[in-house]
Amino acid sequence: MPEASMISIFNGKVSAFNEAVTTGNVADICEIGGEMLRIALEQCSNPNVSTTVKDTYRKQCSAVISHLVRCVKQPPVSASHSEGGDGGVDPYYSEKNWFSDEVPHLNFTDIIGVQEVKDAFMVDVVAPLRSEFQSTYHRFRGDQLGTQILLYGPPGTGKTHIVKCLAGALNCKIAVVPTSEVLASVVGVAEKNMRDIFAQAEKLDRCIIFFDEIDSLCSDRSSDDSRHTKSILTTMLTCMDGFIKTKKANQLRIIVAATNLPWKLDTALKRGGRFETQIYVPLPDSDARKKFVEQDLKHLPHADDVTADYLAKKLDGYAGADIRAVMKQIANEPLRREILNILRTGKEQGEMVTLADCNKVMKSYINGVTNEMLLRFQAYDMGISYEELLLKLKRSC
Repeated sequence: MPEASMISIFNGKVSAFNEAVTTGNVADICEIGGEMLRIALEQCSNPNVSTTVKDTYRKQCSAVISHLVRCVKQPPVSASHSEGGDGGVDPYYSEKNWFSDEVPHLNFTDIIGVQEVKDAFMVDVVAPLRSEFQSTYHRFRGDQLGTQILLYGPPGTGKTHIVKCLAGALNCKIAVVPTSEVLASVVGVAEKNMRDIFAQAEKLDRCIIFFDEIDSLCSDRSSDDSRHTKSILTTMLTCMDGFIKTKKANQLRIIVAATNLPWKLDTALKRGGRFETQIYVPLPDSDARKKFVEQDLKHLPHADDVTADYLAKKLDGYAGADIRAVMKQIANEPLRREILNILRTGKEQGEMVTLADCNKVMKSYINGVTNEMLLRFQAYDMGISYEELLLKLKRSC
């Protein structure tokens, strides 16, 4: 049977299983759960079924098994004590505090490079809160303080760190929401998680909701990737609408999302009134790369010819996270030699980072950012497909 047909059948079983859980019907829970496990086993053994779909089967079945164990260990859930009853507990749902207890001790000065990103935040978010900008801001934008921003760019460029610095600069509590914690094994729980995040935010005067890797939740509804997340996307869009419209003076609500794959997002997420402000977070320029290197190099004993200028030039095209990883591996070279010296002679020999160490590591390190990835971002910024951009480049050669 085609994969799509089996998924449809399985989703029907999921709905029936959830209904059995809601009514506390142990017989149906066991029967339908067993059918789900059988289907999942067959599909996961089928080499023609995609890895993504297999992962979904595994997650669903993990929840089924967990609930079957609960049925053995405790009395069945009655309708009056389940979701949809009188405010009882969904056996798959555990309440979570999504917001940090403290405001991050960070500021814009803790962000290396990306001045254009900091400028965008200054104009869209910070300006209306500072007295010297308020009259100018209100003349153009009125009294609305909140905003919804999409950060996109290569992996490792510090999007999460940037948002934490924004929270610190604005004295806002922040909910850093990894999409893996929103997604759930059983239909309905992910939607409840999403509603919970916004409900908790409604109770705060100043807050930032940050969705990391939002493409996992909100991929284009016309794509195959979205068939398991369409209802989550719908719930999120509903929660977003009107959220930033505040009712009290100086109340501030901000939603920020980050993605390495902006072209995969559903268009409804990027229309006016939602993530209409999109900010590209680029790779660090030469000055930023030099600062990254200097921060690590100043703590390392190194030869005179190992300079920040040299390393920054060699690390062109690397994201900040990759630069940090390269510097750590470079430091490991003399560290290894020194530890072996102590083992063999009983004392240190004054090892330090050499130019040979740097070149060895940079030659073997696999950069997480590829030329193809950068071209895809270029195509996205131009509003064309990756294939169209390749054709344009081919014709210009």
